[in-house]
Amino acid sequence: MTTDAGGGSSPTADRADARTPGDPRVLPAATTEETAAETAAARATHAEGGARVDRRLFLTAVTGSVALGAAACSAPGGPSASPQSRSASASVTADRTTTSPAPRGPTTTNATTAGGAATTSGRVTPVVLRTDGPDIVHGPTNRALVALTFHGAGDPSLTHRALDLLALHDARVTVFAVGTWLTAHLDLGKALVDGGHDLGNHTWSHRTMPRLDPVDARAEVTRGAEAVARVPGSSPLLFRPSGTPSSTATIRAAARSAGYHRCVSYSVDPRDYADPGPAAVTARTLAGVAPGSIVSLHLGHAGTVAALPSVLSGLASRGLRAVTLSELLA
Repeated sequence: MTTDAGGGSSPTADRADARTPGDPRVLPAATTEETAAETAAARATHAEGGARVDRRLFLTAVTGSVALGAAACSAPGGPSASPQSRSASASVTADRTTTSPAPRGPTTTNATTAGGAATTSGRVTPVVLRTDGPDIVHGPTNRALVALTFHGAGDPSLTHRALDLLALHDARVTVFAVGTWLTAHLDLGKALVDGGHDLGNHTWSHRTMPRLDPVDARAEVTRGAEAVARVPGSSPLLFRPSGTPSSTATIRAAARSAGYHRCVSYSVDPRDYADPGPAAVTARTLAGVAPGSIVSLHLGHAGTVAALPSVLSGLASRGLRAVTLSELLA
């Protein structure tokens, strides 16, 4: 794993199949761009910090399915994988009613939408995040929505600048924060949530997770979850592994122990962590996006932040809107 000047780490590019054999909800997929839409109801309680968390989640409404596949973070040395090059993808239809534990997260307030789906802190929590299955690579393709997702680390001033630009363009994103970074900058976590963005877990210290034994892998996920839970309104079911594009069996076990049912990956990787410059980040992003895309980007890189206005304008010119993962997958 290579640590960049901005404090982030470069991701890897190969992808592997994370489908669960024998799971009746996993169906053969003809393409990595299958469509879906799901809504969910959630009810949760949380004990903050390092305290043990006891949470029960109740899902009351489910419609459709979400396109899924296997992949996660990127790393140096390997080519960027495009959606077409992925061999692992699946379409999953979640059960209508499930009851399952959730990871450490903030105390939340429940509400009910007009359609009967519950919301958590004003956000609809997608049922797909509450059911075990392969990693999420992209969302439904029948809506003109994309999710820009960021590795949260690096110079805090760049994050503040990114937040200003996102507000100017009325865009919402998802940040998977590295726990050590978030703990040192809890104000950034609060600013992200207050800005309407999703805040998820990208492990505690961004180690190369496939190299970790089960004990260390579990510690990385759990400590990261605890850091995210210190920010009220954060997203308790969003997790992206560090240092690997695929959620190995060890990683999935560690994630489940912290209450995560799936890992979140992406379908577009502009390799901004290599600092190719704003023009390249923009061109690579816009060349790959389509309805339902999940894009991997990195805070802490000046070129990435500088590219945001042109990326967002380019999305708008194509009729696409940048939303959080919670909205994309709902």
